[in-house]
Amino acid sequence: MRFWRKYHKWISIFITIPFLITIVTGILLLFRGKNTFFSPKFPPATGELQIGLNEILKVAQSVPELKVQALTDIKRIDIRPSSGSITVQGKAADYEVAIDGANGNILGQGVRKTGLLVSLHEGTFWTSGEIGRYVIGLPMGLGVLFLLVSGVVIFAQPWTKKRKLS
Repeated sequence: MRFWRKYHKWISIFITIPFLITIVTGILLLFRGKNTFFSPKFPPATGELQIGLNEILKVAQSVPELKVQALTDIKRIDIRPSSGSITVQGKAADYEVAIDGANGNILGQGVRKTGLLVSLHEGTFWTSGEIGRYVIGLPMGLGVLFLLVSGVVIFAQPWTKKRKLS
């Protein structure tokens, strides 16, 4: 039983801060679509999706804040065929543009402020690139799994002792 208590305590000490950051940023990211502080709110599109990828690229190139010259400069294109709306986000900046899929008109544009939250949540803020997910996220996930198992073992200890005595 000492093993479980000892490692339960030390693992919880080491993963507290990264786990707390993941929880808080996860809660904040839950509300990113509902709160205009994190992502801009755009008016609805006027109709069915009619424009293609070339037209989307032309509209994106017309917005200097996006810094898009070619398709490779685009970080994300979100196409919603049911509503006819298209959202384009450039790689160079956390800036996005909403395009009406029916006619190619710009519905709105603004800064998307979720980049920092997402990088903190994924663990990529602390390291360069994807390695943060494995250096921070994987040990933290395994630590939480161990805490779950050890917590159950420690919690069940009084009942197992009673059963052994009878």
